[in-house]
Amino acid sequence: MSSSALPTDVPSLAKAVRAISHEFSLPELQRTVLRVLQEHTGAPYAALLGFHEGRGWVIQSQSEGESRTLGELPNAVIHGARRTLEPVLLADAVTQAPYCDDAVVRARGLRSVLCFPLTHRGVQHGLLYLEHPHVPSAFEGTLLSVIELLAAQAAVALDNARVHHHLAEQSQAHEVSRREVSATRQHLQDFIDHSPAAIYVKDREGRYLMINGRFESSYGFPRARILGKKDQDLLSPEIARPLMENDERVLSGGTTLQFEEELPLPDGVHTFISAKFPLRSAMGTIEGLCGVSTDITDRKRAEAALQRANEELEQRVTERTEQLHAAQQELLDRARHAGMAEIANSILHNLGNALTGITVSSTVLRERIQGVPIASLGRATSLLLEHPPEALGAFLTQDERGRQLPEYLGKLHTRLEEERRFLLDECEALATKIDHATSVIATQQNYARARIRLSEKARLRELLEDAVRLCAVGDHFDKVFQREYGEEEPEFYDRHVIVQILVNFISNAKNAVRERPGNTQPRITLSVRQDAAHTAVAVSDNGVGFDASVKSRLFTHGFTTRAKGHGFGLHSSALSAQALGGRIEAHSEGLGLGARFELLLPRAGQETEPGA
Repeated sequence: MSSSALPTDVPSLAKAVRAISHEFSLPELQRTVLRVLQEHTGAPYAALLGFHEGRGWVIQSQSEGESRTLGELPNAVIHGARRTLEPVLLADAVTQAPYCDDAVVRARGLRSVLCFPLTHRGVQHGLLYLEHPHVPSAFEGTLLSVIELLAAQAAVALDNARVHHHLAEQSQAHEVSRREVSATRQHLQDFIDHSPAAIYVKDREGRYLMINGRFESSYGFPRARILGKKDQDLLSPEIARPLMENDERVLSGGTTLQFEEELPLPDGVHTFISAKFPLRSAMGTIEGLCGVSTDITDRKRAEAALQRANEELEQRVTERTEQLHAAQQELLDRARHAGMAEIANSILHNLGNALTGITVSSTVLRERIQGVPIASLGRATSLLLEHPPEALGAFLTQDERGRQLPEYLGKLHTRLEEERRFLLDECEALATKIDHATSVIATQQNYARARIRLSEKARLRELLEDAVRLCAVGDHFDKVFQREYGEEEPEFYDRHVIVQILVNFISNAKNAVRERPGNTQPRITLSVRQDAAHTAVAVSDNGVGFDASVKSRLFTHGFTTRAKGHGFGLHSSALSAQALGGRIEAHSEGLGLGARFELLLPRAGQETEPGA
């Protein structure tokens, strides 16, 4: 379209202005502005640029059928208009510096270019961009005045459209908020009315401003009778006074408080837990309070019943505990007596073995003494006495019997000397056996006298040796013991109880090595170790051992792995160890691989876990 054919008359301009000013939809307004400007300028391409939050300057609308990006417009022109807020008009862009150096200008060979800032009341609403790539000076003269008029009207219309759009958004948001508030208010009212707690609002004078259904039903009065009244108008003075005092504490303190309050209701006195908090105005002043009171009468009654039941249960537990303690003490005493009986039986057995050895030795002595050749010596003496002294020489040299007599006497002397040595050795062995038995009896008497349990300072190795003397007398086991005693400081121990436990360990070890088939080298190892917390004494053997499946039952009353055992010894020992504050640990690699039993006792000032 040539410039002479463009509609620049007043009626057409008025129509264009009306078209722009009457449009309030922003997208439609942008399209109308571009259409009107293209009709009045004949520009083949037109675009409206705007600033988008987060994206920067973008093309908001452009000629129909076009889909350019901002990078496809001459940046130098756009930047100049945006920076100066003044129109940039180029009659022949490809020859005008500095715009002729713009990459888009050169690439498209642009001639007429106009970039017009759209401002109204000092606010920039965008940029109007027009181009005529092949016609120079296309936007000058009267046409430029038309463009300025339409651009000014477009700036006003864009401002109005944005205001209208903003008001529409606010109106819509207000309507949404109104509906949400209305729904929330209804939900809140439903929640309050259906709450199991009594909810109420009072002013500063204590008058009820709002109550819910639960409050109404609890009081037994209709809502109209309660609203506007105070507690003293509805309740007796002695009931209303504490309620009013609690309200005053909330109003004066300005904080949320919780109270237990009692109210007489038609079915009796009820207890409520009431949370009360102040209600403040927009200025922050306290105008009243809100209370939420939950009926806890059933809970209080249940708590009272539970308290009574707890007291009864505690009484029964106390009585049962005393009974169990007495039964445990009786069981401990019985187990200890059983263990002592086992020790006594073992000691009597060993003493019987020792006495058997003494009897055998005495019999051997009697038989050997009876076999001493005293009669032969008498016959030799008689031969000498048959001859007078002066005839002895001839008898010893000429008589056949006399010549044999010196050799006979020599042999007789040798025989008597052998018998003397044998009898001396046997007497010494007999004395050793008697001394050993006497020592065992004395040791047992010392422990038997210890009826009162007294602690005395000792080393566990000493108590272990006492236990060995009590167990090993009169048998060949004296030679199978091996000692591994570490450094040990003396501590206070109950000698009698500990020796009783160790005698049980050693007796079990003896039976274990004796009952293992083919055990040609029986071995029992005695060991003592001490650290900062414990002193431990252990008895290990290479006997029959035990399977891991029975370990948890080793210390159970009546359990035994021996055919002739009664299951008292280890049980009694475990109870005794607990009474001492210690414990017993048992270990075995399996059947036929020996076992180890260790007594761990706490040192002075130390505690250990109970159990064995």
